[in-house]
Amino acid sequence: MDKIEYKLFEGIPNDDTLGYILIVSDDAFSYEGDINEYKKVLSSKHSILTCVAFDQGEPVGFKIGWEERPYYFESWRGGVIKTSRRKGIAQKLTQLQHNWCEERGFRIITTICSNDNNSMITLNLNSGFHVTGTLYDRGEHLKVYLQKKLEINFPDKRK
Repeated sequence: MDKIEYKLFEGIPNDDTLGYILIVSDDAFSYEGDINEYKKVLSSKHSILTCVAFDQGEPVGFKIGWEERPYYFESWRGGVIKTSRRKGIAQKLTQLQHNWCEERGFRIITTICSNDNNSMITLNLNSGFHVTGTLYDRGEHLKVYLQKKLEINFPDKRK
């Protein structure tokens, strides 16, 4: 069995970390993306967390998000390369992200995914999310809006 290593990166990701995201995105979504696109989106965000999974030093999965507004964390994007799916990597990345959010006093995690992405919807539901709405992205693609309430029993530790 492969030993997957997980790393968490806080703040705006550097070019190496963005490169990991792009490698996984290209395989997982057939979307190579652009480092500058990510930099533009992330430049105005706060409390950014990027979780990356590595198999023998190669990136095989990621999850990235940020503080949407006080106490709310937006889980923005994530994916696992096709050959590494069904190994619990996405679940572990989700767990790491949620633990990080709880430690920093976030109360709600939100995410949006395509209505036809059954694997992601199932992962989110199994991770404690609830469907709170739907929307049409650009009037064409139905998206599912999900939220999870975190159990916070300690003071706010956000910076």
